[in-house]
Amino acid sequence: MIARALAHAESHLVEPLSADTLADCAAMSRHHFHRVFRAYTGCTVANYVTLLRLRRACALLVSGHEPVSDIALTVGYESAQALAKAMRRDLDTTPTAVRRGDVSAWKDIFSRCREPDFPSVFKGADAMQASRITHLPEGIVALTATGRGMVDNNMMRAAQQAFGELMQALNGAGLRDQVRSYMSVVPDDPKGPDDPHCRFIAGLVFGYSMATNSGQCEQPDGLPLSGTLNWQPIASGRYAVFTHVGPYTTLHRTWKAAYRDWLPSSGEQLRDEPPLEVNLNRPEVTPAEELRTEVWLPLV
Repeated sequence: MIARALAHAESHLVEPLSADTLADCAAMSRHHFHRVFRAYTGCTVANYVTLLRLRRACALLVSGHEPVSDIALTVGYESAQALAKAMRRDLDTTPTAVRRGDVSAWKDIFSRCREPDFPSVFKGADAMQASRITHLPEGIVALTATGRGMVDNNMMRAAQQAFGELMQALNGAGLRDQVRSYMSVVPDDPKGPDDPHCRFIAGLVFGYSMATNSGQCEQPDGLPLSGTLNWQPIASGRYAVFTHVGPYTTLHRTWKAAYRDWLPSSGEQLRDEPPLEVNLNRPEVTPAEELRTEVWLPLV
């Protein structure tokens, strides 16, 4: 599936190439595509497309004498100025320098991403197993707050913003003891390592433990909705659950193993719903190496 998307990107550089377009080429849910893509390539869709375009542009600059403006249009930039700006930003060089042969580093342009590989045998079946397959009942709702902004491929600031807004409301209403589940969703495909619009949605579930599938979900009185606060349903159905132990900065390893290794060998299919993270302990009182986080993948 990912191979189809990569082939489409390689042969359609002159066209707009969004994550949604490539997800459709891969016949994959848009909720999951960017995570699967990153698991295979090591970078976001936007970064990968940019690097494809720059690699093609550099090759054309070195091998031919076409005007820079023509090369820019060929690889999907609207002008020579736009291409030059991208090269300065991402390669720290210029079209003129590449054409003169002053810069050879462009050949290693994918050092920030990994050339995608598609192993015939998925060893992840030995390395990664789902902690459990669970079923989330209907009627589970979460009090949510939304933070925005990816910074250097990191959503920590947005997470602190969202959970901070929730905890302020929770403590003000005196309802902290009624929270049974802390969860979060990142529903958007980042448009690059710094994406001010990428959302982090944090959620609190009252009365129901997602970790143990026990209790009765509640919507307590006394919680006025302000700011980004909202009641949001959590999609019911089957989920594969994976447990990550360690700091949040290494969570990407579990996401990668679940999508790249476990999923192809499991025979399961993903449902068109966003995946979740469920926090089993709190970072304020738990050492980073002891943090436990569950990754929930929705299954058909």
